[in-house]
Amino acid sequence: MKKVLFIESDEKLLKQISDLLSNNNFEVVTSSSGTSGIQKALEFLPDIILCDSEVPGLNGFEIYNTLLQINSTAIIPFVFLMNKATNEYVRAAMNLGADDYLEKPFEPEALIKLIEIRLEKQEKIMGLADEKFNTLMEYSNDGVFIYQDEKLSYVNKCFCDFMAYSKRELIGMNLVNVIYKDDIHMVIDKMSRLIKGIHKDIHTEFRAITGDQKIT
Repeated sequence: MKKVLFIESDEKLLKQISDLLSNNNFEVVTSSSGTSGIQKALEFLPDIILCDSEVPGLNGFEIYNTLLQINSTAIIPFVFLMNKATNEYVRAAMNLGADDYLEKPFEPEALIKLIEIRLEKQEKIMGLADEKFNTLMEYSNDGVFIYQDEKLSYVNKCFCDFMAYSKRELIGMNLVNVIYKDDIHMVIDKMSRLIKGIHKDIHTEFRAITGDQKIT
């Protein structure tokens, strides 16, 4: 189920569109202010954001510009909903890099169609990015792994060869299972600080137990 964040100051429209999206199998989170909208974008990490261009406090353009500066929200498709889609407003939105706009009032079908088109395009872009990433990582001369939700979610060939495990054996494995017991606390502590944002990056050395039970 795709996630939609809808930021709108008109409470009546907020409920109408929220119900419309829910009835079309979207998971919806709503906000009626700019500050709250930014906070929910960071917490919710939606697949697409719909935003009133004239939200009180931080307006739609300021909301978009703020999210554009944050890595986790910069690539989320952003659609402006405008009371008057004048050339000036549209140009301002497009110059910022917004993905699309829709003038109010609009037909429900038009909104659903716009969302579907933007999500489909985003999936193609992300698919190409994943394909390029996987190609670069798979044939790297360095061992590469991705550790997510306390398990290995990706390992490349070099890492498998170094650890003397197959890819099938490593995927889903907790990193603790391949770290030498005397080094586990140090590594997990450093990684926890990284995940919590205390450190932006880490450099650490530890002893690992390979698939053939050697310590390297």
